[in-house]
Amino acid sequence: MGSIHTEEVQRHLRQALNRDKVKLWESPYSREDGTAHQIPENLILKYSEELRLSKDVVAANMEELRLHAVRKLASRRKFQTSGVATLKIKLAGKGNLKCSSFELETTLQILGKAFKKLLSEKCGLAPDHLKPIAVGRVIKDDVPLSSQHISNNAQVLVICLSESEAEAQRKEEQVSKVRRAREGAELLADTLAADDDMEHNGNQYGLQIADQTGRALQIPREEKRALTVAMALNERGKAALKRKQHGEALLLLLEADREFQQCRSEILQAVDNYAILCLDIVWCYLCLKNVTALPDAENRLQKCEQLFHKSYGSNLERLTTVKADAFLRQLQVDESKLTELMTMGFSGAEARLGLRACSNNLQAAVTHIMQKQEERREIKKKEQEERRQKKLAKKLGKTANGDWVKVDLYNALVNMGFPKGGAVAALQQTNNNIQQAIQVLQDQPELLTLPDPNPGPVSITDEMLAQLVSLGFDPEMSRRALQSCQGMAQRAIDMLLQSGGVLPGVSSASGSTSTSSSSSTSSSSATPSSSSSSDASPAKSPEELQREKEAYEELASDLADHEEDYLDLTLEEESVFLQEYRALLASTLSF
Repeated sequence: MGSIHTEEVQRHLRQALNRDKVKLWESPYSREDGTAHQIPENLILKYSEELRLSKDVVAANMEELRLHAVRKLASRRKFQTSGVATLKIKLAGKGNLKCSSFELETTLQILGKAFKKLLSEKCGLAPDHLKPIAVGRVIKDDVPLSSQHISNNAQVLVICLSESEAEAQRKEEQVSKVRRAREGAELLADTLAADDDMEHNGNQYGLQIADQTGRALQIPREEKRALTVAMALNERGKAALKRKQHGEALLLLLEADREFQQCRSEILQAVDNYAILCLDIVWCYLCLKNVTALPDAENRLQKCEQLFHKSYGSNLERLTTVKADAFLRQLQVDESKLTELMTMGFSGAEARLGLRACSNNLQAAVTHIMQKQEERREIKKKEQEERRQKKLAKKLGKTANGDWVKVDLYNALVNMGFPKGGAVAALQQTNNNIQQAIQVLQDQPELLTLPDPNPGPVSITDEMLAQLVSLGFDPEMSRRALQSCQGMAQRAIDMLLQSGGVLPGVSSASGSTSTSSSSSTSSSSATPSSSSSSDASPAKSPEELQREKEAYEELASDLADHEEDYLDLTLEEESVFLQEYRALLASTLSF
């Protein structure tokens, strides 16, 4: 009897026993020491007729359920008295494994790393080639099991990443890919966070995305990093799914799920990213034939349905179209029209998506593709303008109260005819109050002679340096002050006097200048933020920089070119998916 059939039989038998309040771990079915006593023949006959199974099958499965109940009861008592938990382990993988499932006793206070070592001793595989998964998440190495929601009698699926020497090398690369994927995702998140610091202007929100109706959503800054990492890992997981690398995809998607959990529920409900992630995880479970993950799969499917209702409305209007397109006859693309579109210069993906969206209408497909191209061009143009604005904001610096100088107010003053340097200084002094800034420019004409913000690095000559050193200032402090003040000696002297001759570790003095001199305020605030960031963080070695570059490039290679990439499935792949679903459904209904 197959394992899936056995589990199905035991599930129905367990339901019948619970209904009839039959406790197999008690007398008369079990003795006090846990050994079998007697199961009445009439009880076996009753369930045999009810479930339409032979008496031998019912008797054998009842004995298995009895043993399972006795072991579970003993495990519970042991855990209550000694704190030693019993975990049910199931191995998934190919090759010469000592066993496919077993029970492991351990305390729940040990770290995930130590738990993997115990697994290694039991199954004969290296700890680095084991990936334990419990309650739908990969067990972390540096966190105790008890802090990862693992309890006594919990089930743990262990993906074995090494079955032979050649397979071990391939699987080790898979683990390395997941690690590099996270590094690349975190690098992307940190880069975006640094860029977003230029646009907050005191607001706590830094990232804007839209829900399915096009309504802009505000994402709190503290959730920005988790959301970016989650979406990047999600893209990597989907790319692995396209390559049919389901083990690698599951690891990546579970990592993405962990990051998504750090976001507010209303964010996850507003868009369909997390719902689709849940579907992809369930699909991995199915392809890996992971029966023990059925409870998590059911929970994810229910959550997915709830999120779809939140994203698309209670009637799931948009999903109705998607379901209709799932039928093979409607997904069929006319090969001759596909070729004709490609000869026009459209890519294969654009041609397929266009024909499917327009029911193989060639002219309508051309119009659809061109509209999508124009939309992407507009998005790219908008993104370029946003990057230009961020770059300019970085040059303008911060106001006296710590907000970034607003680019639109700066442009307004420049358009009025005020010099750029004066406009920046006035806005810095007045905390982005344009009316007060105009008054300051009129009352303080010396601001009109200030240089443009961040004109570029200035070469510090020996004469400049000697002028400050002769006044008793430290040579290194003098050089940094001159660099911050674009080579202007008097401003550098003012800066050193105000700081007591010792500048902070950051070369920019934007946070340490006073308002006693308008010129010193202007020069310090306009210091390029690039120099401050380089001094604030420790220098990275060439090896670290190279690893970051490789991780980022690997991540970028798997990112989708456009938002409809997930729809660009070939007809052959869709046919295989549907056939597998129908075959599994038919086999389940036959039990």
